[in-house]
Amino acid sequence: MDTNAQNTLVTVFQHVDIFCTMLDHYSDQTKTVVGFETAAYESVVSQYVIKRIERKTDQKRIKAALSIANMQECGLLSFINHKRGQFGLNRGLLQTIQNLDSRRIRELGKPDLDIIYVQMKKLYDYFIPLGGAYERGNDTFNENLASLMDTLQEVLSKIDHNAKALDGSSKRLSEILDSHNFNKMVMTDQVSSALDEIIRISQRTIKPTLIFLNEKGMVQDKSAMYLIRRIRESFERTSFYNEYGNIYTIEMKLLSYAEVIGEIRRKLSRYVEMDRLQRQIYNSIESRFNRLYTEVVTRLDTKLKGKSIPFEHTIFSEAKKFKGLVNWNSSKITGALIELPESSRTKHLEEYIRAKMQHASALNAKKRKPGENGKTARERHENYQRVNRIKKIMERFEPMKDVNDLYFAIHEHLKEGLKGYDLRDIYDAVPFVDETIKRTQTFKRGTIEYKSKRLSYLVKSLEFEKNE
Repeated sequence: MDTNAQNTLVTVFQHVDIFCTMLDHYSDQTKTVVGFETAAYESVVSQYVIKRIERKTDQKRIKAALSIANMQECGLLSFINHKRGQFGLNRGLLQTIQNLDSRRIRELGKPDLDIIYVQMKKLYDYFIPLGGAYERGNDTFNENLASLMDTLQEVLSKIDHNAKALDGSSKRLSEILDSHNFNKMVMTDQVSSALDEIIRISQRTIKPTLIFLNEKGMVQDKSAMYLIRRIRESFERTSFYNEYGNIYTIEMKLLSYAEVIGEIRRKLSRYVEMDRLQRQIYNSIESRFNRLYTEVVTRLDTKLKGKSIPFEHTIFSEAKKFKGLVNWNSSKITGALIELPESSRTKHLEEYIRAKMQHASALNAKKRKPGENGKTARERHENYQRVNRIKKIMERFEPMKDVNDLYFAIHEHLKEGLKGYDLRDIYDAVPFVDETIKRTQTFKRGTIEYKSKRLSYLVKSLEFEKNE
């Protein structure tokens, strides 16, 4: 039966479990096949329609629509190797199916585990009383043995698929949550939905599965893993070597998934814990703000003015822990750094320190810009040398008697000994005058003219009287 591409594509997504099974089969690292094999695909399709589809006409329609010939005609697959019968799905179609498979988790909750326990208990009640006296020619024994292997394979298949789907879901959810800043209390709908999905997966899938796979639970009679181990031990001393090996292999694989799913649980739980801690901080801030707001409002008068809340008020009791601050340090790169008392508890200080940590980063610190009219390094160096020359010349300034005009006396002293002397050098020379000589400020104004420049100043005098 020929179908067009649109109807074929609809059929593919209606029965996407077929392709998910193929993906699970070839996702094993031991498989070296590139793409899918024709024989394996046709076998999966046949088993699927027999188990899932009741009407014969529907079975034929689905087989025809999903046949390799029809899929190739619709452009949904292409052969990689005709001789070996290897083909690959269209890239867009394959990515869509992979995305759907990562979202779709076959939940293995407590009801499902209870059903598995009931099935294993029936098999346990049959095999254990026999005490290992098994006969291959016994039809009842062969039926129960086949039922045992089918049940174990079904359990292994469910948990194997859950582990792979959980891994895909954890990667998808991690990408969403890693892009979110948990310091921001407001989260997007996508982040909120991702957290809700993590909680749902953890409660309905991960937790029951880990309880089922818990090796410590094998010592309990009500544990399905305990029943599997006892049945496996009953085959240990019989001639059913292949059956014993298969049961042992399935048991070890089931127990190995506990570590895989446990790691996924730890990976997802840390996001929930981060959100819980941030929500706890937010609730604490909101509670303190509401208390402070109430205290302020109750003190307002009709003019919306009131008195300040005293420091002794109980609302500030927790802030008194900052009273023991002993030292502040600062530098040009970082802001003020705080040193807290060793005896202080950190409960109410961690949030303060966390909020201030960004200010301690040199990259985020504000840089001090030089002034637009600042001197160059060369100009500053020349000025430093000039002041040193003035200092050396002023060391020889030793008046023997009172000086009526200090500035004029310095002028006469510098113009003879300082090269390139200027009237402005007088102000740089005044600090080098002997401090033991008494200076007296007068209200007379003096004037000095030198090289077409004029300096006007209030006269200071020197008197040889020692300061007490």
